[in-house]
Amino acid sequence: MGPAKKVGVGVGITFAIIGIVFGLIAYSYTQIHVSLNDVSFHSIEWASFSWSTLLSLGLNVLTGNWLGAAFDLIQGINLNLIFGLSNYGILPVYIPDLSYDLSINGVPVGNGYSTINTTINPGETREISVLQNFQKSSLNPAVTSIVTNGGIINLHVSGTAYFKLLGLSIPVPFESTKQVSIIDEIEKRLSSEIQKNQQRQKSKVSSSIESLAERIIGSPSNDLNLQLSGETIVDSVYKVKPGSYYYVYFTLYCVATVQGGFLASAALGDNIIVYFFDENRFNTFESGQSASTYYNSGKVESGVFDVTVNPGTYYIVLDNRYSLFSTKTVQLQAATFCR
Repeated sequence: MGPAKKVGVGVGITFAIIGIVFGLIAYSYTQIHVSLNDVSFHSIEWASFSWSTLLSLGLNVLTGNWLGAAFDLIQGINLNLIFGLSNYGILPVYIPDLSYDLSINGVPVGNGYSTINTTINPGETREISVLQNFQKSSLNPAVTSIVTNGGIINLHVSGTAYFKLLGLSIPVPFESTKQVSIIDEIEKRLSSEIQKNQQRQKSKVSSSIESLAERIIGSPSNDLNLQLSGETIVDSVYKVKPGSYYYVYFTLYCVATVQGGFLASAALGDNIIVYFFDENRFNTFESGQSASTYYNSGKVESGVFDVTVNPGTYYIVLDNRYSLFSTKTVQLQAATFCR
C-alpha cells in the first residue's frame, strides 16, 4: 500500500472515530432526563408573635380573611424540591449544577440554583433534594392566589441542567409542576401561639382587651345548664372539626316535644350551625342537597330549640363545614316528653 493510500486510510479511520464519538455524545444527550419528582413542605419562617398581632389576626378572622392575615406573619416558606436525574445512555455524565425559574400558581416568584457536583453512571437514576427558600418579598405577588386556593401551592419549575460529557458542557432543559399544601402547618402554628399567649396574657390584659380577646380566641367555657323536663336525649360535649359535621340521632314513639340548647366555643370564632331533621331530610342533607329543617340556628354561639314532632327518627346536627380553621367545642343538651 502506497503512502497516499495509508494517509487516506488513516484519515478515514480518524473521521470514523470522530463520527463514533460524536454519535455516542449525541445519543447520550438524548438519554439524559431531568424532572421535578416531588415537592414537600419543610418549614415556615414566622415573624415574632405577640398578643397584639394575634388580636389583629383575630379581627381578620371575624371578617373571614384569616389566611390572608396569617401571611402578614409569614417571613418565608421553605420547600423540599426532589429532582430526578436519569442517565439512560452508555456513557457516564457529570452534573455540576442546576438552575431554574420558579412560579407559584402561575405567578413568577424568582429563580433557584443548586450545586449538584455528582456523576451519573449509565442506567442510573438519582434523586437530589434541594431546599428552596421563598422569602416574603418574592412570595408577595403570589399570596392572593395561595389564599384563593386555600393554601395550595402549585409550584412550576423550568430550567436547565448542565451535564459534562467527554469535556463538553451540555445544557438539558427541564420543566415540571407539582402541588403542595401549607394550610395544616399554618393552622397548627397559629393554634399553638393563640393558646400559649392566651395563658400568658390572662393576668395582664385590661378588661376591654380581655373582652375582645375572648371574642376572638374563645371565651372560657360557660357551663350550659338548661333545666329540661322529660327524658334526656343528650347531655354531652362534642368537638367538631373544621369542614365537618357531627350528629346525634334518636327515635320517638309518640307525638313529642323536643327541647334543648347548645353552647359553642373555639380557639377562633365561637359559633356553630345546628339543624334538627327528620330521617328523610337528614338523608337529603347528607347527600349534599338542600333540605328543609324543623330548626336551623344559623351561625351562632348559642341557642335553644323547642320542636313538636310526630313519631319517627330524628337527627340533631352540629355543622362546622363552613370553617376552614377552627375546631368547635359544642355542649349540647336535649330532652323530650310525649304530648
